[in-house]
Amino acid sequence: MSSSLEKGIEAAKSGLMEEALGHLKDAIVEEPENANVWVWLSAIIEDEDKQTIFLKKALEIDPGNRPAQRGLAFIERKKYIPPKPGEKLSDYTHPIGLFKESAVSPSQAAEHVIAENPKQEPVVAVRPVAVTSEQDVQTAQPAHTRKPWLDIALYGLTLMIFIIIGILIGSTLLNVDIPYLSRPTQILAVQPADNGVFILENDQYFEMAMNQAVPEGTEGVPVSKNPKPEIVLNTMIVTMNRLELRNSNDEPVAYKAIPAENNLYVLTPEGDLTPGRYCLVYSLNPEKGENLYWCLQVEETIQAYP
Repeated sequence: MSSSLEKGIEAAKSGLMEEALGHLKDAIVEEPENANVWVWLSAIIEDEDKQTIFLKKALEIDPGNRPAQRGLAFIERKKYIPPKPGEKLSDYTHPIGLFKESAVSPSQAAEHVIAENPKQEPVVAVRPVAVTSEQDVQTAQPAHTRKPWLDIALYGLTLMIFIIIGILIGSTLLNVDIPYLSRPTQILAVQPADNGVFILENDQYFEMAMNQAVPEGTEGVPVSKNPKPEIVLNTMIVTMNRLELRNSNDEPVAYKAIPAENNLYVLTPEGDLTPGRYCLVYSLNPEKGENLYWCLQVEETIQAYP
C-alpha cells in the first residue's frame, strides 16, 4: 500500500494540490522524522514564512539535506534579488519543474490575442489594378522615383547585414571568439548531471557540498591535486559579483570566471594554489554576515599536474 507521502507526491505531480496537501499532512503524523515530507510540504504551499519553517524543520532532521539547503538559499536570495518570472521554490527543492502549467495550444493563443484586442482592425488584402492604356500607365506611375544612390546604399547595407550574420553563425559553429561581437564561451566535453558546484577533473564531476559555515570534516569536500582546479557552477542561487574564493586564512584568492554553454561558469584560480582548504563564499546577507560555502581540499603532488 502506498504511503501518505507517496500519495501526496503523485497528487502534486498531477496538479491536485489540495489533495496533495491532505496526504502530506497525514504523512507528518506517519513520518514526522522524514525530512522529505517537510521538503515536499514546503514545495506545494505559497506562504513563505511556512516554507521557511518547514525547510528548517527538514534541516533539523537531516542537516545535510541539500534540497532544503537550496530552498532556504532561494528564499534568502529573494530578499535582495527579485526572482525571475515563473521562478518558484520547487525549482530548487527537487522535484524541479513538477508544478509547471500546461502549454497553451496555438488556437487558444489566437483566441487570447483576439480577446485582448477586440478593436484591432482586420488586415485587408490589396489586389493589383490592371493597366490598360498609356494614360493609365502614366497615372499608375509613382509621383517620385527612387534615386540611384539610394539603391546603392540599401544594397550595401543589406550586404553588410548578411556578412555580419555569416560571421556570427560561423563563430558559433566553430566556437571562435570575435572581439566586440561575442563573449568567450567555453565548451565543456561533459555536462554536470545536476545543479550544484563541482570540481571538474579528467571529465569527471565531484560535487562540492553547500554549507552555511566552513565545514570542519571532509564530507562533501572533494580533494584535488591540481594546483589550478576547475570549478564549475551550475546553479542560479549565486550571482558572480557576490562570490569570492578564500583560503584557509579567510583571505581572498584571485580567480577568473569564464561563461560556458548552458549558463554555466568555469572558475579557475589565477595562480597556483598551495595545499590547503579553499572555499567559494557567497554573501547572502552582508549586514548579518550570513554566507554560503562550497569547499575543496588541494593536496600536494610530486608529479606536476598536466
